[in-house]
Amino acid sequence: MGGDSCFEDMKKQSKQKTIRIAGSDAVPLEPSEPVQLACGTAGCSANCCADGPHIILNPYEIALICRAAGLSYEDLLDVVETDRVNGFPLVMLPREPACHFWTDAGCRIYEARPLACRLFPLGRVFENGRSAFVLPDRNHCTGLVPAPDRTLADYLREQDTETQVRMADAWIEFVTEMEHLDLPDKPVTSVAFHMLVYSPDTPPSTDNAHAPATAEERFLLRLATARKQLPRLMRISSPQR
Repeated sequence: MGGDSCFEDMKKQSKQKTIRIAGSDAVPLEPSEPVQLACGTAGCSANCCADGPHIILNPYEIALICRAAGLSYEDLLDVVETDRVNGFPLVMLPREPACHFWTDAGCRIYEARPLACRLFPLGRVFENGRSAFVLPDRNHCTGLVPAPDRTLADYLREQDTETQVRMADAWIEFVTEMEHLDLPDKPVTSVAFHMLVYSPDTPPSTDNAHAPATAEERFLLRLATARKQLPRLMRISSPQR
């Protein structure tokens, strides 16, 4: 069975209607629904690793990638693309023609791959404090194969997504809070975010006596510190506010 046929079968199996996300139809999936996907370290010829849109990274994913690749944050910025939206930096992993970390032997940072890579061709929507997993029409994948015994819950567990989802949700909540502060859309805002939030080379807190033990604790502490420091820093940098 080809990838397109499996894709259509997955849509038909869902009892829910499609929803519109980023200009594309998507099917909300229940944990018990069959998900006909096969994906592993070697990847395949699909556009999960090549010829696809950029993947926007959150700071937790950046920290994992830097550690797995042995890169400083400054070095990572040399192999990704950046932008700024409403003062928030965007750090994006290009896949044109292929991801920087893709090799003939597979993904060089497979254990640290971002959530978008773990889910593809599935996507995720965060609403009302919870995550929903969807199947966007535009995410065609040749890794779609007959797998009647594999459910969405199985696939998410196989791809080790639980922690990544929790950290991604924490990031969305943080960004939402920052947007409500109406921080200035200026380069100084982007620099502050890079320094305080994005860079894993910056200590997550000024309190060195209680160093976090895990990458997750470090990330959450970084967000808590930024919640306190960013508004103060922006007031200093923008007296008109």
